[in-house]
Amino acid sequence: MASVSRHVWALCLVAWLGAALWQANPVRVGDGHEHVAVALNLSRGHAPSFAPDQLASLERELRALGPSFANASLVHPDLVGRDGRQDVPHFWLYPLLATPGVWTARTVGVSPLWGFVGLHVVLLLALGWLILSRPAPVWTSLLLLSPIVWWIDKPSTDLLLVTCLAGALLLWPTRPGVAMVLLGAGASQNPGLILVAALFAAWGSIERPARLMCRRWQSGVLTAAALILMPAGYYLWRLGLPSPLTASTATRWPGIFDALFPITDVTMGLMVRYPPYVLAVAVAAGWLARRELSRLRDPFIATTVLAALALLWAVGQPVSQNHGGSPDLSRYALWLMPLALPLLQQAGTSTHPLPARLGLGLAVLSAAWTLVAFPLSRPEGHLQPTRLADWLWRQHPMWSDPRPEVFAERLSHAEPAVVPTGTVDCAKVLLYEGAWPVHCLPQDTPPDACLDPQRFCYANRTATGAGYLFMVEPLRPGFPVTPAEKTWTRETPAVATMRQLVKGLAIGEPAGALVSLRGLWNASWIQEWSGRDRSVFYVRNTRPDARIGVRVRQRALARVIDLNRAVEVATYPIEANTINPESIPLPDATPDLAITFEPR
Repeated sequence: MASVSRHVWALCLVAWLGAALWQANPVRVGDGHEHVAVALNLSRGHAPSFAPDQLASLERELRALGPSFANASLVHPDLVGRDGRQDVPHFWLYPLLATPGVWTARTVGVSPLWGFVGLHVVLLLALGWLILSRPAPVWTSLLLLSPIVWWIDKPSTDLLLVTCLAGALLLWPTRPGVAMVLLGAGASQNPGLILVAALFAAWGSIERPARLMCRRWQSGVLTAAALILMPAGYYLWRLGLPSPLTASTATRWPGIFDALFPITDVTMGLMVRYPPYVLAVAVAAGWLARRELSRLRDPFIATTVLAALALLWAVGQPVSQNHGGSPDLSRYALWLMPLALPLLQQAGTSTHPLPARLGLGLAVLSAAWTLVAFPLSRPEGHLQPTRLADWLWRQHPMWSDPRPEVFAERLSHAEPAVVPTGTVDCAKVLLYEGAWPVHCLPQDTPPDACLDPQRFCYANRTATGAGYLFMVEPLRPGFPVTPAEKTWTRETPAVATMRQLVKGLAIGEPAGALVSLRGLWNASWIQEWSGRDRSVFYVRNTRPDARIGVRVRQRALARVIDLNRAVEVATYPIEANTINPESIPLPDATPDLAITFEPR
């Protein structure tokens, strides 16, 4: 290492991990409560599944761990064995590794979550030791300086998977048998890594056929196979299916954009959320291609590229990519990062002094980025758009059409997503089966394909703002959605009239609005648009004795308009500050009505 000694760099990494540990405040993210519950059961000498009479007490124990466990539930009706015991979707190897720490934490009277923190510290220290004992430690330290530290105080399998993958790739040149065991351990926790383990097992046998006769290689491959088969055997025995994680996943060939989602997505992709690592990979590949092409042709690098492609195919299978349990970084992007270590090692071991200086600069940049963008206190954020995504969708809607579940869940702030939905200003709208969200009045006619069942289409406002361009999304395995009650189906004369009435108004009822809605009777639904001195209500499908109740802040005039005929059918003077809300009668059997309020 030309620019800094290994001892100094080791102190830097220890300080980095120490600073992360100092900030640790264990909380639950994603499915973390399931891992904690299994570890608690194992620490008491019980099975990893739960007896029916254990569920209530375990859930109470989990909820006592803090606000992040407030809605923790262990009930999975489809994962109950013939003996009535409850299993959870994730295999119990990870909780088993945390069990000694959980038992110790319970013994000394602290939260069992610290048992998981202890496991994570051990894993990261082991990874740091491997990095320091292998070539190019500054370059490969980019993985340790990454957002991986965000998971140090959160019970989640992602940190285990990354350390298993990274350890396997660092050990492969000297200890391929041990590397296979690590790959098997990772694949046992998530089936998405099985292809990676199989690829390295095949490559290791082809690279050096003599390994087939080596006991250490045989032991490593057999142990990896046993680890991979163990979850399938357990769940087949308990539930009659090989894996709860893949039971509802339809195998398919993802399109190129779906496959590259963990890298390119503007909300969760590696390029946007952790660009220093992408920059490091690009710099390493560019340097080797320009100056040391023979090293770029190393078969080990080619194998990791194939492994990355296999992993991208595997992680493209799940129905929804907008998962929780992460700080707006795709967990699949995190899994991909270790596969770049052989490339970074080749760049870091160059005899030219420039790569060493570049590696140090990239390490500093990575640490700074992680400190600012991924502090341990950052909450998981899969139901909110990132600032970049929000700006991009509003200012340049045609530049990015994310997977529908990402856009829908982040803009409706709900899981399952409420669809259709769109940005606040309707610059980008996600149609569902041809329907528009209530705050975005239809404009232009979408393609007929947008009307298909379970079909999503994007409506992107043009640069001139005069209309929309439509993008038909490919049909994917359906992710769960909640159809919105209030929607528009198409552009009609009523919609055109309504668009003129609400021009300059904002949807909803802000504080200080002229009119306050107090009730709706005998109609399907109502929606309000308001401004400083004007409000407009839309009412769908009135029935006999339909009416609304309102209060006004000042004397106002209400006009009832039949939107389909563009005719004013009644006017009502409304007094301010009345004891009871004013009731405004509405004509019956009218599909589209508007009620406007203006001061008088």
